[in-house]
Amino acid sequence: MLRIAHWTVTAALVAAAGVGSAANAEPKAVTWTGWFSDITCAKGRVETGEIGPNNTVCVKKCLDEGAAAVFISEQAKAMFEVKDYPTVKEDVGHHIELTGVVDEAAKTLSVTSVKRLSEVTNMCGVPKKK
Repeated sequence: MLRIAHWTVTAALVAAAGVGSAANAEPKAVTWTGWFSDITCAKGRVETGEIGPNNTVCVKKCLDEGAAAVFISEQAKAMFEVKDYPTVKEDVGHHIELTGVVDEAAKTLSVTSVKRLSEVTNMCGVPKKK
């Protein structure tokens, strides 16, 4: 009998903890600064802690080839797949301030507005032709 009561209390605590973490995973409104990129160019860099813009030409090429668009957030130190922003490619190459709704559990971001802060200097590793 004591075991059943202990299990019931443990199950209740586990269930309550699950409810609490689900509440924290609710989508929330954010205003962040950062850069649009594509998942191919950004993933490895962000995973190693390198938070910054990617090469504009490469990003646009990858987006044209069907790679998912992502936003690299300076505040979250993470990237989020962009939802509901079909003109993302037009803002590639700019440091931006973005307002939107983030779902941290799903790692997605629905864009509400974008403000360009500055243009990003292209960081191509190939020397320019003379």
